[in-house]
Order: sequence, then C-alpha cells, then structure tokens
Amino acid sequence: MHAFKRYGNVFPWVVAVAAVVVWGWTPVWADDEPAQIERLEDVVVHEKGGAPGQTISPSETVIDVDTFTTIGVPDSVLDVLRTQASIDFRGETNLDPGVDSIHLRGFDSQRFVTALDSLTTQKTGGRKSSNIVDYALLPAFLIDRIEILPGPHSALYDSKSIGGVLNLVSQSPRRRERLKPEMQLTTSYGTYETQTHQMTLRGAVNAVTYDLAYQKYATDGYLRNNAIDIDNVYGRIGYVLPLDGFIALSAVYSDVDRQAAVNNPGQTDGDYDDDYPRTEGGPFDPFAAPTWDGIASAYRLNYEQTLPIGRLHIGAYYGEESRDRAYYVNPGDMVKSHSDTEWWQQGGKIQDAIRWSVNHLTTVGFDIAQLYDDGIDDAKTKRVDKQGTYLQHQWTIVPALDLKVGLRHEDVEIRVSNSGANSIPGRGQWIDRHWDELIPKSFATYKMDGLAPWLRDTSLSAGISKIWRAPDAHGDYNPQGRPAGAWLAPENGIGYDLVFNRRLWGDIAFKANYAFYRIKDYIASNSSYANYSGAGAGSLRFSDYKINLEEVYRHGVDVALGGHLADALSFYLTYAWQTFENQGEEPAGETELDQRAEHRVGAGLRYAVFDRTTLLLDYAYQSQETTEISEEVAPDVWDFRKIHNDAYHLFSLGVQQTLFKQIGWFDEGVLSVYVKNLLDEEYYDTSGFPATDRTFGASFSVKM
Repeated sequence: MHAFKRYGNVFPWVVAVAAVVVWGWTPVWADDEPAQIERLEDVVVHEKGGAPGQTISPSETVIDVDTFTTIGVPDSVLDVLRTQASIDFRGETNLDPGVDSIHLRGFDSQRFVTALDSLTTQKTGGRKSSNIVDYALLPAFLIDRIEILPGPHSALYDSKSIGGVLNLVSQSPRRRERLKPEMQLTTSYGTYETQTHQMTLRGAVNAVTYDLAYQKYATDGYLRNNAIDIDNVYGRIGYVLPLDGFIALSAVYSDVDRQAAVNNPGQTDGDYDDDYPRTEGGPFDPFAAPTWDGIASAYRLNYEQTLPIGRLHIGAYYGEESRDRAYYVNPGDMVKSHSDTEWWQQGGKIQDAIRWSVNHLTTVGFDIAQLYDDGIDDAKTKRVDKQGTYLQHQWTIVPALDLKVGLRHEDVEIRVSNSGANSIPGRGQWIDRHWDELIPKSFATYKMDGLAPWLRDTSLSAGISKIWRAPDAHGDYNPQGRPAGAWLAPENGIGYDLVFNRRLWGDIAFKANYAFYRIKDYIASNSSYANYSGAGAGSLRFSDYKINLEEVYRHGVDVALGGHLADALSFYLTYAWQTFENQGEEPAGETELDQRAEHRVGAGLRYAVFDRTTLLLDYAYQSQETTEISEEVAPDVWDFRKIHNDAYHLFSLGVQQTLFKQIGWFDEGVLSVYVKNLLDEEYYDTSGFPATDRTFGASFSVKM
C-alpha cells in the first residue's frame, strides 16, 4: 500500500482511543479527591509579571483574552495579538482579520505555528497566495488565553515553528454552581457600517457542560468593493472528569463572504466613485466585482486528565473548507469566472506529561496531520502527511537552574502536482517527496536571586535549538501551479535566543530577548530571475522557479515592559527590531528578505478615571517597508507588484463605562466608545491600497 494511504481517517481512531482511556480509568479513580492531584505545568519562574491580562515570563507571554482590554470589540484573536510588536499585521484591510495576515517575529505563516489547544491549525493552502490560516475562523470568544512562545525551542509543536508558536487555548469545561446558564450579549457599530453582534451561552448540568455561541461581523469596508460578511456558529458539549480532567467535543461552522478591493478609477474604463479613496495598481477594475467567498466547518475532540501514568492529553480534529474566487473577466460579462477549491484536514495528538518528582517532568507525545485538496481534476487528493514524535524533559538541576531539553522526530511526505501545461517533461502526474529529521531542542533558565538582593526576581535564559522545515505548504511545492517542490530541499539551521527577564517593582515586568537564527537552504521565490521556466528547459523545467538560498541570518530584539504605575494606571510597551541578511549572492535573497519593517512598537495605557470609567490609549509605530505581492487573478494567471510603505504612527482612543453592575436579570452592562487612527494617519496596507482612515465606534455588552 502506498505510504499516502497510511492511517486512513485519523479522527474516529483518536476518538475511540480517548473513549477507552476515559471509561477505563475513571471508575478506578472516581473516589479520589481532586485536591490530591497536582496538575502538571511548566517549571514555575517567580519573576512573572506584566500589564493586566498579560503575564510575561522567560519562555512565553500569556494573554488572558477576557481580562486584557482592547479598544473596540475583539472580533477575532488578531485584535488581541496586534497589540504586540512582534506580531506584524499584513492583511489587505484592518477591517478584516484576513488570511495568513500576520508575521510572527518576521516569519510568515509557513514558518510559525498557529495552534488551537496545542494542535496546529493548517491546510495545504494555495488559491490567492499561501492561504494556510484564515483568522476570521478564530473569533475571540472561542479563546480563554493566548500563549506566545518565541523561537523554535519547544519539541511539542510542528517543526515549522521557527518564529515561534501562537497557542490559542480554549476554556476548559467546568462544573457550575447554578443550573441557570451564563449568557453574554455584545453588539457594536462603527464607521463604514462596521458591526458585530455576538451571543455566548455557557452552562452545566452536574458534570455535563455545554457551550453555544454565534457571531455576526459585517462591514462595507473603506475601499471600493471591499465589503465583508462573516457568520460563525460554535457548539461544544463536555464532561468534567475526576482527577482534574475533562473531555469535550466541539463543532464550528463559518460562512465568510469577502469582496476584493478594486482600482478606483478603473484602468480599463476610468470608472470612478468619489465615495471611496483613489486606488491604483491593483489587479481588478470595478467591472470585475471580484469576490472570495468561503464556507468552513470543523470538529474537535479535547481530553485531559491526570492519571497514574501522568497528565494525559488527547486531541483530534477534522475540518473542511471551500473557497470560490469569482470575478467578471470583461466589461459587460453576465457570468463570472469561478475558481473553486476545497480543502480537507485531519489530525491528532496524544501526549503524556509525567511528573517524576518536584524537579523532574517528562513529556512524551505523537502528533499527525493529513492535508487534502482538490486542486487537480476536482478530486480529493492527499497532498501532505506529517507525523511528529517527541520527548521533552524539564529538570530543576538546582533551585536556581532549570533546564528543558527535547528531541523531535518529524516525518513529512508531500505530493507535487505535475500536470497540464506547467509540467516537468518525463515526470509523472504526481511527484512524491519524503523527508524525515531529528530535531534537538533546549532552553535553560538561571534565576539570579541568590547572587545579590538587588537581583531578586531576575533571570537569564538561553535557548539553542535546531531549525528544520520541509517545503510542506502549497506556496512552496506548487506555487502558481508550478511543480517547484520537485527541486526543493528542507530548510535547516540553528536558532539562538538569549532572554533577560526581571520584575522591576510591583507587578511591572521587563523582558528583553535577543535572537540570532542561522538558516541554510532558506526557501525563496525566484520567478523574477528564473531561467528554466519555459517549455524549452526540458527536464530542468522550474528547477529555479523557487530556490533554496545558500544561507540566511536573522537578527532580532524583542522587548516587553508592562504593569501598574499606580493602582488606577497600567501600561504595556513592546518593541521589535529585526533584520534578515542573505549570505549568498542570489538576487532573490534581497527580494525575499527585504519585505519586512525593521522596527515596530506597540504600546497601551489603561487609566481608571473613576470607579466605573476607564480611559484606553493605544499607540503603534512601524518603520518603512517594501513588499512584493503575488495574487492569482485567474487560473494560472498571477499579478505581481511591489508596494512601498513609509513609516507611520497610529493612535487609538477609547472610553469604557460600566453602566450598571446588576439590574434584574442583567449583570455587568458595559458601554465603550472609541476612535481608531485618531490622527487620521495616511499609510498603506500590504495590497498597496490606502489603509483605513479615522473611524469611530461604540459597543455594548451585558451578561445574564
């Protein structure tokens, strides 16, 4: 049997394993007191601190989504993440969460992990650039906290975590004191008919828990033909188990309709609408009326429990997604051209964390991801099969020194499409590639409290880990429909992070992180310089369409500072600097690596003016950058353009007023009003069109 048929459908198998574990162990331990069970966590570092809703520690930054306050309703997790300087939002408009719309520490979606409950969120991609993660499908109400892990130093995640990990953790099922469910209603309205309407319902009947949620987000958009309409529906049923355990099965359905901004005036016929800003250089004119609509659904299993064999975690998911890229080809056309693509993805993880003693914690696990699409002949085809096995041990060597070492083995298979006019002669319709690698990881923290009284709550940490990433995204192995993956090698190298962490006073914490990454065979687009793309290239065709750069150096500094200046005044300040340097002579290295701003700042103030009134002020800065855009405008027809964006400063202001604590059945009535881009700064988004100007809005939320 071909290797690509291995393991079949993962989801039902993982569900079955979880059921056996739950029903096998629960009766044995049902009478034990939960208080006797110690939940297994990472090694505690005492110098944690940070602004309200944020916890800064040497190995991660954790954001509590409910506690951290944003200006305006957080429609998706990006509204929370974008406050961090290490998160570079690169969407086509800030009124849309977007697809693959952020970089983490300068790395794109192919080089960092977005995970939901530690399971990597991904698909094969393709169709309108990389298309790996659609953040519109991750509304904030799904998430309890966000764990930001910098760098490639955890063995527990996919090897593409070069830039780090964004682990979105959902709220665990829990018992409740009352049968009456907890309901929260939120509504907001702002400039350009931008509105959010959201309902969440959570409750429990003894050990059985349930969650229901619905979110409607819509906007007419700032640009011409830029409306967005998003519906997210979520449901979950759970069961609270003894021994600090739970099992939950959730389902989510999303309907996302997007228009794509057009030139104003049109380049073809001069069609101009003065209700919208002037835009030019884009791939579409108004007559095309382009859209990119999609439907997605996903099912997830999550199980955790502390058993005699350790803290056991089993997770599994199955998802389907479809997208339709549609537009009129010529003025006067009555029927749109459609480019439909479907994706399927499934995977799972089994992990056991064993606490041998206070000083020793071992984590062992296995994860798998199988990714499908219908890019060829409208047939469901497995394109990526990834399996990871990992072992990680945390050891408190002495009270002042903690060491975490890990080893991950990753096995990756991909199928490169080699059909149609853009094919390599003499090769079959499919070109199968396979790689596997052992990837060592390490991270050590030295607590300096014992050296001197003035070094209390101070630590120095160092991470040294191998970097390895196979070309397992559609944008690598079949960019613009070309079989470039037939020639590519995996990226490999080593990453160093040096972290200084200190609690300055009170809860004010400071962290500075210097990183140096040396990456060999860095994958880069070379289509502008390719010599072997034509039919006359023979068996070497597309061998230089994408290339492995000889070597790339990445230097970076990340700084975080936050906490309370006074009881009523808190702040956060983040700064990121980075530079990518090509060590070879390839022209593509300069093109690929220059597309990032060198400096970024994110800051915020929260001032409780009165007992129920809070003033919010946010600031963001980005230095100048140049970006090269590639976008599919028709099957096998791509638009390439270069965008230059000057440095800009953004201020946003909000006021949050608690109107009442309780009135009848209603609790916590909160009204917020806000102005974003307060000074009406002119700058551009990554599509080269003007970014959203000054906007106003108001929101109201209430609990029942």
